[in-house]
Amino acid sequence: MSHQSSSMLLSAIRQPGKALSALRDLARGRWYTLWYPLRGIRLEAGRNFRVHGRLIVRGPGRVIFGDDVRIDSVVTPWTYSATAVIRVGSGSYVNGTRFGCQQEITIGPGAILADARILDTDFHSTRVNRHNPDAPIRVAPIRIDENVWIAAAAGILPGTSIGRNSVVGFGAVCTGSYPPDSVIAGNPAQVVSAIPSERDTGRDR
Repeated sequence: MSHQSSSMLLSAIRQPGKALSALRDLARGRWYTLWYPLRGIRLEAGRNFRVHGRLIVRGPGRVIFGDDVRIDSVVTPWTYSATAVIRVGSGSYVNGTRFGCQQEITIGPGAILADARILDTDFHSTRVNRHNPDAPIRVAPIRIDENVWIAAAAGILPGTSIGRNSVVGFGAVCTGSYPPDSVIAGNPAQVVSAIPSERDTGRDR
């Protein structure tokens, strides 16, 4: 038996309730990855895909989760075209996030996503003639890099890119490009400070 397997077995013996919950989440994740494709919905997930809450996938596009992704609360990755793709990187924790994708939303590995809205389309035109079916609607891909934390009630709008390790604060409304290692807050969202380095532990206290 490998060291990792032994460690997992000891953890299950010490905390059987936690182990049972993890097994249920794995089984639920497996069920979703089987059930949705049977219905013609293009969902893919890697190893150890866990669903603790509900996953509601809609639309003709693709939804792709990497390895070791955890789903909590109610997560709604919805696509609005056959070419739309939502990708969530390995090791991410997705807790109540709502996606609306016409083109492409890419989430890097190790992300923490709270009850935020991530939308690569405005859905309606901002022009005066917005009731005209030919009025232009903004659609632009979104890229969230590795290890980004997006807090609850944040809005990530079309064309946004956020650099690795950054934190998007509660209720922030992001549009445009934001650098790595930054704390981002406000409406419209701006960089308000740098992320402390691992060596600079005093600033977080």
